[in-house]
Amino acid sequence: MFAFLRTYQLDIMLALSSICLIIFFFTFIAKTIPVTRKVILMVMEMSAAIWLLADRAAYASRGVIGPKGYWPTRISNFIVFTMVLVVLFCVNKYIQDVFKNEGKMEAISVGLKIADIIGIIAICMVIISQFTGLYYVFDEYNNYHRTKWYFVSFIFPYTIFFIQLFELIRLGKKIKSRIVISLLAFDIVCIVSSLIQYFVYGISLVDMAAVAMVIDIYVFAYIDMNERIEHANRIEIDNLRGEQESMRRLFEQTAKALATAIDAKDKYTQGHSLRVAEYAKEIAHKAGLNEKGCDEVYYAALLHDVGKIGIDDEIIKKDDSLSAEEYEIIKNHSNIGGQILSSIREFPFLSIGAKYHHERYDGSGYPEGLSGEKIPEIARIVAVADTYDAMTSRRSYRAPLPQSTVREEIVKGGGTQFDSRFSDIMVDMIDHDTEYVMKEKEETDVDSVDLNLVTIKEMHFDEYKEKVSDGLQLTRNKLKISFSARADDEENAKYSIPAIILFDSYDGCVHQDERSINIVNYCEYGEIWLDGHVIDNATRNMKTNVTVKNEKGENSGAIRYDIEAVKYRDHVRILIDNDYKQIEVIAALPDAARFVYVAVSGEHCSIKDIEVEESSETIGEDYIPRIADELNYISRIEGDIPNVQIDGNRTQASRAFPVVDGMRICFHTMSLPMANLIWHCPYIVLFSSDDGTMQGDNFKECACIRLDGEDATRDDTAENQLTVKR
Repeated sequence: MFAFLRTYQLDIMLALSSICLIIFFFTFIAKTIPVTRKVILMVMEMSAAIWLLADRAAYASRGVIGPKGYWPTRISNFIVFTMVLVVLFCVNKYIQDVFKNEGKMEAISVGLKIADIIGIIAICMVIISQFTGLYYVFDEYNNYHRTKWYFVSFIFPYTIFFIQLFELIRLGKKIKSRIVISLLAFDIVCIVSSLIQYFVYGISLVDMAAVAMVIDIYVFAYIDMNERIEHANRIEIDNLRGEQESMRRLFEQTAKALATAIDAKDKYTQGHSLRVAEYAKEIAHKAGLNEKGCDEVYYAALLHDVGKIGIDDEIIKKDDSLSAEEYEIIKNHSNIGGQILSSIREFPFLSIGAKYHHERYDGSGYPEGLSGEKIPEIARIVAVADTYDAMTSRRSYRAPLPQSTVREEIVKGGGTQFDSRFSDIMVDMIDHDTEYVMKEKEETDVDSVDLNLVTIKEMHFDEYKEKVSDGLQLTRNKLKISFSARADDEENAKYSIPAIILFDSYDGCVHQDERSINIVNYCEYGEIWLDGHVIDNATRNMKTNVTVKNEKGENSGAIRYDIEAVKYRDHVRILIDNDYKQIEVIAALPDAARFVYVAVSGEHCSIKDIEVEESSETIGEDYIPRIADELNYISRIEGDIPNVQIDGNRTQASRAFPVVDGMRICFHTMSLPMANLIWHCPYIVLFSSDDGTMQGDNFKECACIRLDGEDATRDDTAENQLTVKR
């Protein structure tokens, strides 16, 4: 290695000095380095470059006889010895600057101050040595020779090295590890290389090693500088993001406050705008809009009703139907909202939602009668969300509509009132909302009564049907209800007794006003009083069998009732049992397709200790004696496969047949009398199974195509693309 260095050391010196000069230039033009550190680095790099160039010149002039060798040799060696100390002095100043700024040290340590003094003394000793020959001398051939006092020149830099090492080890924890490593490396490499050079003559090992470490110090300083800039940029970016987030929150809070103030004009629209905004944003997300687009839809929906500010409160709060003149006035809220929000030029999308959310896809909306894609996309999304919330919110004349009714209306509106793309997404959201969470949250006050038989333990009834529990659906699994009943008035015990109501409705609740009955398709089959008296309202037949168990008759105290209710196709059986009698009621429903709910009411009595249990036991066909013939709509000519009557969702299916290329299927279909929803229609199911039957072994559903135009496939076995022309 030493032979290689002797051969190429002049080239290495030139390369290292060139690097130092390049670093000097980039340090000079740098604007991100603090001034003090910038000066230190510039002096350090320039001194290192001069050091190596002078050392190189000393080698070149050594042995040259005469004036051409005399002065270059002496000047270059003086510069070498001096620049060593200048570089070391700069490194000491660099360490002080690092401790002051990165280490947050208010005062320079005593050790580093001593190192400064030693450096100055060492430079003075070099100057003295030029006149005394203390460190080296030259012969008549201008060759350089060390003297016996040459080792003294090592004492000063070594002292500085060890002081720096001591201070870096003592205080290094206060600054970044990579800076400490670069400075420790400088001192250690210089000490080791100087020791080697003391014994190896003719190689400027310490010069090259020290300059290499000077370059290393700059590299680490440059890395640290970049990290500082990056950190500062991150802070600035975070601050900007924080400001933007703060502005966004302020805008959102302001928009929400304005929307809340608008909704507060009518107690039945409170929270409407916020819910519409949330539904609209979800539709936009599912439609594939990016985050910015979804936010624009959200804020446009939040302020879509801002125009109601300009509408008379008497019209907005009116419970009765609006007159033609009043309807024209309230329609104007779209234009008013558009005008108000158009002044917010930074967010032009706001006025779009307010102005066009009542446009209809078929062109029959207002205010401009736009149709199809001419209606802005934001407005088409808001229109679906607005209509959905209107139907799922309480009004003065009705409760929130049942989910099935809402779904029906959204499906019907696809392609006419709404853009089918967005109404289909809303339908999908409804289908996934199995708990019907997407609706106005009902406020509960202290006087409200929970009517859910599963959760309550006690109810009291005054006038008949003044209070009725929520319904429980009857199925082929036995439903058992037990409670204790007590009459309010012993003298009128005949009119103080619980009752059971059999009914069907979209929302599973009993309704008594005509408007609600029409909306939820309410049908009351009959009433069963727990003394055995029945009222038949809408069954094809109802039979009652009362068995007396105790001839003494029922007392006036609390009576424990055990009720069992079950449904098989179009027949219902209710069994009521107490200590005195057993009552069996069998009802033949209008058809097998409708649901049956049972609710508890009563007159001038209380019930408590209510227990509800659904048995896992499933009844068979023979459990309920048939009291009416089963309705049959398929007793007519058959085709290639037998006719089939489907009374419930996928409850029956035709005989399956294999699919072959070129197959054509033709059939007649008839809606059952109770059918009143769009999806009460035939389905076509493509499937595979081991035995070729529905739900056979290894059944896999590939597609379920409803003839209302919806894909009702349950599995993801296949990838389907459905094209529908309505």
